[in-house]
Amino acid sequence: MYQTESDISDDTLRNRVLSSFPAYMNQEDDSNNQRILNIIADMFTQHKNNLLNISKQRLLSTCSGQSLTDLAADYGINRLDDDDNFLRFQIRFQMMKNRIGITTNDIKQLIAVLLDVTIDTFDIVGTDNPEEIEVINIPFSWDSGDKAEVKRTILTNAIQSMLPPEYNLKDLKYSIESPSQLYVGVLAKTSAQVTVKEMV
Repeated sequence: MYQTESDISDDTLRNRVLSSFPAYMNQEDDSNNQRILNIIADMFTQHKNNLLNISKQRLLSTCSGQSLTDLAADYGINRLDDDDNFLRFQIRFQMMKNRIGITTNDIKQLIAVLLDVTIDTFDIVGTDNPEEIEVINIPFSWDSGDKAEVKRTILTNAIQSMLPPEYNLKDLKYSIESPSQLYVGVLAKTSAQVTVKEMV
């Protein structure tokens, strides 16, 4: 999640602290100097991890629960239910408002950011009307429940608002991935063949 110029893993940080004294003061592992350095190393790693956890709770992709609710409130969004993924979608929509693309690829990129999916997950196709489009294969993985229709309406309105004014969104077609396997059986039926010969 975080990329730094220097390694800040717990082991690396501990090794730096334990070797921070000059060589003549670096004694055996059970020496008083090393015991003190171990205590300092524990404090450093604990504070570093606490800071990373606090930062993680402010990132949209990783925060959850009350932290996510507070982040949504910063954008003027009230939580509908306990669905964190949908709340993240609403926040992303607020962030993407008024960013209208020019080409189909621009619009696909905006929708991909909005839904937090890859650009090849769905597609935009035209209809018989040249100023009308359909978005197909949109992954709809949010919990259904009693707010499912509200979520679909918000998604439809969000995508329509991202389109240039002359374009109309005809339909959204969703796809849902199933974690279980699909088995297909084929039934073949044979019937006996009877040949009748004419007697002369």
